[in-house]
Amino acid sequence: MILQQGINLNKLDKGCIIFNYKKEEGYKILTVDSNRYDARYWLEHFLSVDVFQDENFITKKYLKFCQEFAKDVVLPAEDKQQEVLFMNRAVNHFAKNDDFEETAFLNEVMTNPEFIPEFKNYKVDKGAKYSIEDVSSFPIANAAVTDARKKMKNTIQLDTNIQIKLDFINPESAEKFVEKGWDEEKQMYYYLVYFNKEQKS
Repeated sequence: MILQQGINLNKLDKGCIIFNYKKEEGYKILTVDSNRYDARYWLEHFLSVDVFQDENFITKKYLKFCQEFAKDVVLPAEDKQQEVLFMNRAVNHFAKNDDFEETAFLNEVMTNPEFIPEFKNYKVDKGAKYSIEDVSSFPIANAAVTDARKKMKNTIQLDTNIQIKLDFINPESAEKFVEKGWDEEKQMYYYLVYFNKEQKS
């Protein structure tokens, strides 16, 4: 970039950079807004812009959609462990593939095949909210996968003031070494965790 004229950007309230790119579609911009409360005015009314729907946008939206499916469908039907494990498998599928193909995705991440039609119905109902209603294949943006992984909760919070944190990188550990059961005598659920030795933090 060559600076022609400028002002100090400390404590910038709102600003944007307009790139000489995609002119016929109205140019591509980067925008910043320190006051989130009037973001709609800034983006829609003043700049009159839409989100650029590239692979980063689609990857992010599809993973967010999966997260909502896990919360609304998997959690009520199964439990918190299965909700976390489903998102684990979903994120890892995105992480190890360059391109997304919905059928292959569903066949890999759905350990319970009954959830596949549930997923498709959920997409019909909620797909438009995440701008993925007509999306079934796209290039995967690795940066969006990394961001999504950081934001996802992988903790089972119990009402006995105990937390079980599951590893997003190695989901097979949670499936092989964590078992859920019911104790008739105590009339309580339990998690049984297998390990060889405690790790030093």
